[in-house]
Amino acid sequence: MHSIHDLRRIDLNLLVILDALLDERHVSRAAERLAMTQPAVSHALNRLRDLLDDPLLIRVGNQMQLTRRGFELAGPLRELLGGVRRLVLGDDFDPASAELELRLGLSDYGAWVALPALLPMLRREAPGIHLDVRQASRLDMAEQVARGELDGALGVFPLLPEGVRAQRLFEERFVCLCATDTLGGRDRLGLDEYLAAPHLRVALQQNPAEEIDSHLERLGRRRKVAATVPHFSVAPALLAGTDLVLTIAARMLPDDLGAHGLACFEPPLHLARFDFVQIWSDASDDDPARRWLRGKLAQASGLDLRQSPRGRLT
Repeated sequence: MHSIHDLRRIDLNLLVILDALLDERHVSRAAERLAMTQPAVSHALNRLRDLLDDPLLIRVGNQMQLTRRGFELAGPLRELLGGVRRLVLGDDFDPASAELELRLGLSDYGAWVALPALLPMLRREAPGIHLDVRQASRLDMAEQVARGELDGALGVFPLLPEGVRAQRLFEERFVCLCATDTLGGRDRLGLDEYLAAPHLRVALQQNPAEEIDSHLERLGRRRKVAATVPHFSVAPALLAGTDLVLTIAARMLPDDLGAHGLACFEPPLHLARFDFVQIWSDASDDDPARRWLRGKLAQASGLDLRQSPRGRLT
């Protein structure tokens, strides 16, 4: 293994290429992002492998995956390059002239809440910023934020990894939604009727367990699930013409329920309200671009920044 203690031996431009390779996990995409040719990036990857004595990227089936060493380098390298940029360019951040990519973790619900207001802001104020939205489970998104693979994420995060901060954006509650005919002229269903009714459940990833079923299980009760879908945003539109009941976050309700033939009622059991937050890593806390993005996310989510504390949620 070559000694890397003498920084004079290292072409620091290689670190910029390494950052793109670890992020894209694809030589051609990294080359396009860096405005370089594919052979030049391939040559740089070979030099990096020789320098670090590790393959960094390996082919598994039809995809390239990071080695353990590659995973270990991703977060610290991103933090290091951010520090170099601040050292050279200072802490001033001009969104109007900025040319960079920001990576954001969003669930289907988070995209529904934030993107309709966020994207127009970005196009008006920072047209050179490329927003890369990625979806994963809560745990995966939080860990990717901790490792520096995501610049931030929005969602419900009861537990956070070490080194991750959170800001509460708003408190949300559950409501029930069904076709108007399902209520038969009443304004709500009782608990026994609610449990016996066929339910449309929203479950993300491959895990069907979520807050409502977990709460019912603790009470020793169970609802009848007739259909499960992975997206909150489409669920209300699936109720018309069915006898299904949907329990969903209140912000997902259509604007005009009557026009859609739908009725809303309060759940016949106590379902705790929950905090919707944005999270980011300690390493990016003082980064001007990431700090600017967090402000825009808070604004897009309707948060009054004058009354909002910063810091870790407990």
